[in-house]
Amino acid sequence: MLNLCRVAPVAAALLLVVGCQTSTVDVAKEKDTLLATDREWSALASAGQNPDSILSYWTEDATVAGPGMAVTGMPAVKQMVTSSFATPGFHITWTPEKAVIARSGEMGYTSGSGAFTMPGPKGTVTNIPVKYLTVWRKEADGRWKCVEDYSSPTAADTTNASAGAPAAKGE
Repeated sequence: MLNLCRVAPVAAALLLVVGCQTSTVDVAKEKDTLLATDREWSALASAGQNPDSILSYWTEDATVAGPGMAVTGMPAVKQMVTSSFATPGFHITWTPEKAVIARSGEMGYTSGSGAFTMPGPKGTVTNIPVKYLTVWRKEADGRWKCVEDYSSPTAADTTNASAGAPAAKGE
């Protein structure tokens, strides 16, 4: 049988040491890293050249929701990205404006503004400005990956983006 008088001080000291440990996460550094990651991802998506590179920023269980759509899981996300980039006139762009990191350093989010450009009715090009919020998780390998990706339209702008001029009435 353990002697409570001997065990209690050791247990109290252990709890004190564990309880007083401070996080070694450099939140400012992680914030900069997360913003840089989101900017890098934005540049890849805007170029629209390599769907596999774009997909590598999402987790396997990611949820993506945007104007008129929502998908969950990598197979559905891959289908969405592949079909979007195969659509003539499709373009996506976003600008990260803010990043917040949890004190633990395991989660964070970014937010900003962007736009989806896609073919509309009767051959017009539709530009949909959005605000977005992405939730990121730091993976075991140290990379930030997006686990929740939401965008919401701010206002529709139906212009002929390829010509840089408003669409003709009735177009």
